Amino acid sequence: MPPVLAYHLIDQRFDAGIAWTTPRRFEKQIAWLAAAGYRSLSLSEYLQHDPANNEKAVVITFDDGYRSLHQYALPILARYHFKATAFVISGYVGQDNRWDVKFFLPRLPLLDWKELRELLAAGWEIGSHSLRHEYLPHLSTPELRNDLLQSRRILEEQLQVPIRHLSLPFGRGNHQVYRVAQEVGYESVSILGSEKINVGTARSAIPNPPSQIPIVPRRGIYLPDTVRSFRRRVEAPPDSRWQYWRQYTISAFSMGTVMVKGVKKVFAS
Repeated sequence: MPPVLAYHLIDQRFDAGIAWTTPRRFEKQIAWLAAAGYRSLSLSEYLQHDPANNEKAVVITFDDGYRSLHQYALPILARYHFKATAFVISGYVGQDNRWDVKFFLPRLPLLDWKELRELLAAGWEIGSHSLRHEYLPHLSTPELRNDLLQSRRILEEQLQVPIRHLSLPFGRGNHQVYRVAQEVGYESVSILGSEKINVGTARSAIPNPPSQIPIVPRRGIYLPDTVRSFRRRVEAPPDSRWQYWRQYTISAFSMGTVMVKGVKKVFAS
């Protein structure tokens, strides 16, 4: 299957951590894909892709829905005739990344409804990144069901398109998250890294795997990625141990945000 790439912020301004990429570096990566003969697929096209088809294809996804996607990623991808899938936090559309632990750094604006409609008009696909960017495995079943239902409902009402795909905040889920996502109508769940990173949720541990919602493993692209390392991410086989441990380490550090938010919630209660 074609590789599925996961970006977050594309911006010139400095941001904490490594889950962002400068527009200049992003364009170099996309230019390499174009020169190497790749074409882009939407996530829906990816799920219908014939594994026997050996064409060079790639899926480009963005989590969170930062406004800078409209400013930078949209025109860059258009120049190379590529499209993408943007996963949006429906409860924060037109606001800022208040779910994040920013300390003293300024918060970043998110896409509004007008800008999201312009992405759709340019051939992009929109998916859900939950309602409030909570760590979904920590929610009770009623809370989880409400989050995933409300997120999908809001996006469909505002954009007037079906919302078929879900990307998990922090790139992680569990059996309950997958089950509820399927029950409320999503057609796929995107994660970061392989299913093995989602502890205890490998398909072999889930009853009746063929009936489960498709889980899409993605390869995170981060600030340190040069064109050379980007090429390695794209060309790596699905079972690459190096890629597995790289994403596992990055995902483990991202859980620090979950822990800090949990501590803040305890002190606020």
